[in-house]
Amino acid sequence: MTITTNGTTRPAGEHAVRQDIDRLHADALELAQRTKMLATVLDHGDYSAAGGRVRTAVAHIWRAAEDLHSAFHTAPPRYPGPYASMSGLCGRRMRYLAARVARRAE
Repeated sequence: MTITTNGTTRPAGEHAVRQDIDRLHADALELAQRTKMLATVLDHGDYSAAGGRVRTAVAHIWRAAEDLHSAFHTAPPRYPGPYASMSGLCGRRMRYLAARVARRAE
């Protein structure tokens, strides 16, 4: 996973901003899941101290994912016009995340 930012350019449109936040949020959730699996492996044997530190990292990554979700709500809306309802945006996001989790579970 590579994340690059360039402060001098802006995404082409409002949709791109929300799409970037959405992608970062998905990446953070994936990283948290992978890190949790690593912590589970390290918890056994002589590496339990490392497992505890990795679990702490999972908590930080999860909080970062939640911050990205909050940013998603304050970013320009995907709906046309400035009158998109926050509940509509959140509902779409939650349905999207539920569908992703269901696909991964299969």
